[in-house]
Amino acid sequence: MRLVFVALGVYGAMGGMEQFNRRVLRCLSELGRPLRLDASVIALRDDRPPSGQLPERLRFSGCSRGKVRAVAAFCREVFLSRPDVILYGHILVAPLAAVARFLSPRSRHVLCVHGREAWREPFRDRIPVRERLGARLMDRIVSVSRFTAQKMTVAYGLPEDLFRVLPNAVDVSRGSLEIPLEATPRNGEFRLLSVARLDDGARHKGCDSVIRALAILRRSRKEVHYYIAGGGPLREQFERLAAELGVASSVHFLGYLDDRQLEQTYRSAHAFALPSTGEGFGIVFLEAWKHRLPVVAGNVDASSEVVTHGVNGICVDPRSPEKIAGAIETLVKDPETATRMGLAGHRTVTLQYTHEHFRRRLAEILRECLRRPIEAAT
Repeated sequence: MRLVFVALGVYGAMGGMEQFNRRVLRCLSELGRPLRLDASVIALRDDRPPSGQLPERLRFSGCSRGKVRAVAAFCREVFLSRPDVILYGHILVAPLAAVARFLSPRSRHVLCVHGREAWREPFRDRIPVRERLGARLMDRIVSVSRFTAQKMTVAYGLPEDLFRVLPNAVDVSRGSLEIPLEATPRNGEFRLLSVARLDDGARHKGCDSVIRALAILRRSRKEVHYYIAGGGPLREQFERLAAELGVASSVHFLGYLDDRQLEQTYRSAHAFALPSTGEGFGIVFLEAWKHRLPVVAGNVDASSEVVTHGVNGICVDPRSPEKIAGAIETLVKDPETATRMGLAGHRTVTLQYTHEHFRRRLAEILRECLRRPIEAAT
């Protein structure tokens, strides 16, 4: 099988889309022998992969944000290799399928969608014509969640059977279920954690709502401290909000953390909260569950598809600081419930969202593309 993967970015950022793309590359490398896979990667926003991070058996073309360069590299690769499958990593590159169908008529076209970029309301008023046409040229659309697939079905007027679901995943070491829970140093604190970018594109994450919830909780739960890992221009705004609400001493902005620091931060937390209104999946919940943390999630986006209310977390109205405060208080006052939810979350990850699950699902999607005729959406 010959495959071309064209993506916006792979190594240049740490967002959910980039994590997904890096996992796809890893799987393509691992599937090289079983699928007789010959794969090349074209990344619009990347220069070159960091030393030692590009998986074996993959060809990589970084285009350094040069659009003309990316289109030229894509056309050259498609024309020369005549791939069986072309994988598009974002709706913004889907219009390239119009050219690819001319250059390689027998290729199958598969689009990956992650969340809000494939939705319409409430994030944008209309779908650009080029995106709508690009989506209709696809033989398959791979969504990280059923929620996003349903949103895109409505927004783009596409048939439901065009979609396949490929959830995000995390790396879980073998035998980790048998590792005993470590005693988290409390020092009189209940440590609540969020991991999120603090930029305008991440306002929907709900960190400000958690700060407002903390102000409500401080009346009865002064031991609750809120830690935010991640940086960006919204930090100053959130710092002012915490000061205005009188909880500045209980809200801790950690900034950007490297992998080691983030691991330690997860280990020192008691619970995780991200009451978002716009998650296309919510990979951060998987990361929290890796560390056996109970989670507080929103109930208006794909978060509630990943988090089962009352089992591995608590889903609430993310627009209600009072509801968020109530969920946090439940975890503070009932450690047994919090522990049970954290362990259930860990089981959820190991049974559904490991790298092996992701690779198996991706392989099946690729095999399906070659197994039977597929007609593009009309």
